[in-house]
Amino acid sequence: MNNFDTLFPNFLNQCTEMNHVLTPIAFVLLAIGIVSSTVTGRRSPSAYLRTIGRTFAFAAVLAYLPTWSNEIATTVDSTVRDTLHADPAGVYQQYQKALAINKGTSSTSGSKSWWDVLDGQALFEAGISIILWVLGFIASVIVFYAYLVQKFILYVGYALAPIFIGFLAVRTLHSIGAGFLLGYAGVLCWPLGWGAASLLTSGLIGFMTDESFLSLGGVGGNAGYGLQNLLGLAALALWLISSTIAAPIIMQKAIATGAQVGQAHTTTAVVAGSAGAAAGVAAVTTIAAGGGVAAAGAGIAGGGAAVVLGAAEASMTGSTYSTLGNLVSSLGGGMSRRARRPKKNDPTGDEAVRELLQRSRN
Repeated sequence: MNNFDTLFPNFLNQCTEMNHVLTPIAFVLLAIGIVSSTVTGRRSPSAYLRTIGRTFAFAAVLAYLPTWSNEIATTVDSTVRDTLHADPAGVYQQYQKALAINKGTSSTSGSKSWWDVLDGQALFEAGISIILWVLGFIASVIVFYAYLVQKFILYVGYALAPIFIGFLAVRTLHSIGAGFLLGYAGVLCWPLGWGAASLLTSGLIGFMTDESFLSLGGVGGNAGYGLQNLLGLAALALWLISSTIAAPIIMQKAIATGAQVGQAHTTTAVVAGSAGAAAGVAAVTTIAAGGGVAAAGAGIAGGGAAVVLGAAEASMTGSTYSTLGNLVSSLGGGMSRRARRPKKNDPTGDEAVRELLQRSRN
């Protein structure tokens, strides 16, 4: 996929021009800060030196902000990908690797059950792999657009940076400038949110690939392994979608306000799960109300779509009510309603219209 600079080749140049236009304002604010610190009461020589030192530091931030930002962004991104190996889009590869490790360490000796003869385990795991591949693709799309949004925020922040860096020198405006820099640093650290979320993702994949139930043998062991995978898959799907969307925002808030990352992730996952489950159940019930196997299949598919949309929307809004999920339910309900055919003795439909009017009057 193309990056932001390829899709919008002139955007950075325009932001740079705006930065240069606003730079004189920053120097004016720095001068105001020096003057206000000098004329307010009696100050010692060391206080004057600290004021001058801070002013030079603010000027350095103004001059080297793009260089330092690029270095921080590159370091954070390489740390998350190469050191933490956190990649929401690589959940399929992680599952396959974990399966290979567990199959290599688990014992395969002894009599084979009907499950092994029919190779049902391999088919079951292949089905889960397909679902994880789809989830990984969705996560890759989310990450791609998240990087586009990150670049947009950073470039616009760089364009407006002279004003807020100048605020740092003025005592009454210092908190605004500090908040801007903390928010800017939080956007730079977006990928660290995915790194924190990958800890639970790896744990869920390890839970799904644990073959302890299979060592029991028989139908009970196979059923336990299947239930374990289904529960893990449901949790992983909700967690992957919600954390991929919310993790950057949570990390930014943590840097700007000191919020707890783990607590925010847990809250987001619970809210997303509640919204997704509610939207999914509503969609399945509404779409399948038309009856028949086709309607039931459409209900399941619509429910799955509503779960994903509900979890995604809840991750961004923090609300358990999903407008998108309920929209899927409403659309599905409209599609599933069977059109009433006119009665044989009423080919023109006049009798049906009279009945409808009579019913509305009552």
